[in-house]
Amino acid sequence: MKRVFAFFIFLVSMVSLVLPPLNAYSEEKTDSTAAPAESRLAMAYLCSSDSVILTATLSIKKGESTLALENASIEFTVSTGADSKFLGKAMTNQEGIAVCSFPYTGLPAGTDGMISYTARFTGSDKYPGAESSFHAKPAKIRLSFSIEDSLRILKVTATQKNEKGEEVAIPGETVLIYVPRLFSLLKIGEIALDAKGSGTLEFPKAIVGDTLGNLVVMAKIEEHDKFGFVLGKNTINWGVHKQYYKAEVPSRELWTPIAPLWMIITLLIMLAGVWAHYMYAVYELVMIKRLSKKDKPLF
Repeated sequence: MKRVFAFFIFLVSMVSLVLPPLNAYSEEKTDSTAAPAESRLAMAYLCSSDSVILTATLSIKKGESTLALENASIEFTVSTGADSKFLGKAMTNQEGIAVCSFPYTGLPAGTDGMISYTARFTGSDKYPGAESSFHAKPAKIRLSFSIEDSLRILKVTATQKNEKGEEVAIPGETVLIYVPRLFSLLKIGEIALDAKGSGTLEFPKAIVGDTLGNLVVMAKIEEHDKFGFVLGKNTINWGVHKQYYKAEVPSRELWTPIAPLWMIITLLIMLAGVWAHYMYAVYELVMIKRLSKKDKPLF
C-alpha cells in the first residue's frame, strides 16, 4: 500500500512539472499563429545589350516561417523624379518570382542619368502590400572579335546614357569575361576600360565549345553602385570542337554510364572483404556445432 501511495505521489509531481511547459508552448504557438503576416519584396536588376530585366521575389513571413507567394500580381514602374511610367504586370511563379522585361530604348532620362525602378505588390485580403525599388544608370556592353598576328583578340566597349539620352563612354571600369559551362560560368579574364570605354583581351585557345566550336562569351559589370548589373554577350567559333562519344561505348568518367576502373576495383575489393567476413562467420558457426557434438573436450 505504501508503494502504491508513493508511486501516486511521484506521478502527480511529474505531471505538475510537465503541464506548465506544455501550456506555455501552446500559448506561444497560438500567439505565433495569430501574428500578422508580413509581405517582403526583393528586386534584382539586369541591363543587357537590348533590354532591361527586372526580377521581383515576393515572400510572406508569418511567425517563424517564410513562404513564397504564388499567382500574385506585381506591378513594375520606372521614374526619374516627377515623371513616372508604367512598365507592366507579371504574376509570381511557385517560387514567388515575377519577371518583367522591356526594351533598352525609350527609357526616361533624369538630370543625372539615374533611373528608379519600382516593383509593387498591392496586397490582398490576407496579405499586406509591399514595395521595392532599385536605382541604376542605363549602360550597354558590346563585344567584338578580331585576329591580330595570329592572336585571338576580344574587344569590349562599354557605354552609358547621359542626361540627354545619348550614349557616352564608361571609362576606368573593370569588365569581367565569362564563358558559360554546364552548371556555372567560367571566368577567363578581366578587362580594364580606358578613357574611351574600350579594352582588349587575348582570348584563350583551350576552351571547349560545341560540335562546331561555338562559344557564348559574356562580359559583365557586377554590383556597381551606379550601373548595377550590366551584361553583354556574343557568339564566336573560337572553341575546341566537342567530340561526342558513341552511345554504346561511352568513356569511363564520373558522369558517364560506365564508372572508372579504379572505382570498380575499389568496390570489388570492399565487397570481397565483406563477403569473406560473412563466409568466415558461417564457417565458425559450423565448426562450433560440430565440436559441440563431441564428448571429448577441446582442450
